Amino acid sequence: MQVLEKKAEYISDERGERFVSVIDGKLCEVYFGVEIVPEPWRQVLWELYKNSLHIEEAIQEQSCYTGDSFIDALTDLEYNKVVLVIDGSPSGLLMGTNNLEKARVAYINPEFLRQRYPREVREGRLWYLTCMFISPEARNLGFAREVIRASAEAIRRKDYVLISDVCDKRLFLPDVLVDLGEGIGFPVEKEILGSQTYFALKERKPSPA
Repeated sequence: MQVLEKKAEYISDERGERFVSVIDGKLCEVYFGVEIVPEPWRQVLWELYKNSLHIEEAIQEQSCYTGDSFIDALTDLEYNKVVLVIDGSPSGLLMGTNNLEKARVAYINPEFLRQRYPREVREGRLWYLTCMFISPEARNLGFAREVIRASAEAIRRKDYVLISDVCDKRLFLPDVLVDLGEGIGFPVEKEILGSQTYFALKERKPSPA
């Protein structure tokens, strides 16, 4: 059972903006508004990304980055990042961009989003999350709530619209995020934008006599 030992505290200093709390004796820091991910964290996050986004039951490959392109995105100023750090070790990442051409890496159609959200795109308030993941250990300990808290702070300040996608094996995730938002006093609306179906065709054999 998760035990919150220290209520999340907002801190802003030379290390950046973050929420800090203690959960089950572990120091939880959630940095948001990160422009350049510190070099010691990058390879760890890459390994977590590979492991978290490889879903054998999903027909579509969920990882859209190579090692090099992932590291490039972590240092690209046009990507905004939220990084979960537990006891000094990076354990989760949300990363998105409001440059819809760069968001193509996640197989999206920028023109669809420009037509659907013209004002938000024009004002730079529409962000596409190209990846979001938390280590299995962190998910089990309930740290996702603190990641959502930090993300909500960014959304509230800038009136952002966040868009992402999930495979059919994780269709529950948007509802989980909505529930987490409600739990921290930040109600959000979920809007389904579309879906894609994979199918197979093969010869239909006659039934045995």
